[in-house]
Order: sequence, then structure tokens, then C-alpha cells
Amino acid sequence: LMEYGIFLVTCGTAGAWLHNWEKKAMHSLYAGLGGSLAMLGCGLLAASNIKVFVAIGVHLALVLILVFTGVFSVQAFKSYGHPEKFDRLVLFVVMGLGSGIALAKAISMKPKKEKN
Repeated sequence: LMEYGIFLVTCGTAGAWLHNWEKKAMHSLYAGLGGSLAMLGCGLLAASNIKVFVAIGVHLALVLILVFTGVFSVQAFKSYGHPEKFDRLVLFVVMGLGSGIALAKAISMKPKKEKN
């Protein structure tokens, strides 16, 4: 989860940088930081020794990654076909693909139910 959080903040920073740190583009950085903090929180819950917290952290992270993947995909679709938004398209495609990979990795690492 921390790797994905670093990915989000890196992409958010890249989005702000691509627009020369203009105020209108800073939401990219803020969203990356917010997503990164959310993944940090989920990771801390998942790393605890309390079974309920582990379940909450893992499942909340899975839901958030799925939502982020959807948001990035929709934004890429909205940017497609608009030459003036090509930089956004590339960024959202990268973020969507990265989120899809993170989701697949998170699902593969999800703790299995214990059999009684």
C-alpha cells in the first residue's frame, strides 16, 4: 500500500509540475497527497495485530484503489480527443494503469480466510 501511495503522490506532483505549479493545477498534488495518506492509514490498520483492524484496512484499501482506478479511467476518457488535454490524458492513463496493477497486487495479497 505504501508503494501505491508513493505512486499517487508522485503522479500528483508530476501533474502540478506539468502546469508550472499554477494554482489551478495544484489540486493534482493535493489529491495525490490525500490518496497517499489514505493508503498510509489503510496500511497502518492492515499492519496491526488486531484482526478487525486488519480486515478494515485491507478492505478499505481495496475499495479505495477500485474507486481511484475508476476516477482515473473516467478522467482519461474525458480527456481523450482533446489535443489541449493531452498531458492530462497521459497522466490519467498512467495513473489508471498503475492503479489497476495495484488493485491486482492487493487482491493477490489479501489474507485468506482461516478454515476452522
